[in-house]
Amino acid sequence: MGLGVIYGGSTVNKFIVIEGLDATGKSTLVENLSSSLDATRLVCPPEIMAPSLGEGPIRQHFDSLSPLQRRAFYRFSNLIASEDASRHLAGGDVVMDRYWTSTAAFAAMDDDFEHDVQLGEYPPEIRVPDLVILLLVDEKNRLKRLQGRGEAETNEELELASNIEKRNAVISAYKRFNVVIIDTSDKNPEQVCTEAIEIIEELR
Repeated sequence: MGLGVIYGGSTVNKFIVIEGLDATGKSTLVENLSSSLDATRLVCPPEIMAPSLGEGPIRQHFDSLSPLQRRAFYRFSNLIASEDASRHLAGGDVVMDRYWTSTAAFAAMDDDFEHDVQLGEYPPEIRVPDLVILLLVDEKNRLKRLQGRGEAETNEELELASNIEKRNAVISAYKRFNVVIIDTSDKNPEQVCTEAIEIIEELR
């Protein structure tokens, strides 16, 4: 059981977001941190179902649409993720796999697309994380990890792998948010988790 709200209105429990490109170790770290901290594990976008748009979560449907429609879906998803995080923080820490930071950073790939929120800031309707950890890995290792997954890559991921300028633009956009960076290139999952826990304990 978490400590919830303390005197003065601040929250003891922490809202922690793990960010980074695919195959940097995000999901593994989220799982390990959630277990180590006895925290709630969340993902953004959350699983949203709409049978009229097809079977399974609707993320795949919107990923196939225009950049404007795709970004609108992800922005809406952040509102749901924010509400989920706020609800669970009453009982303990929350560790989330991606959040608004990804929505904003990946918009850097879209030509002539601009959010109405300045890069590095959060929309007023969503909760601001207490900590954002950005995982980085050298591109050689990242591509090797991607290939080892055996999963179909999204159009965005294919573009990131082939276009270094867009890849750097996304990473630079991530860095505009007060992130703490962990380079996972030469670390195993246990080492990454230990480093993340040390960062979280310093925050407390």
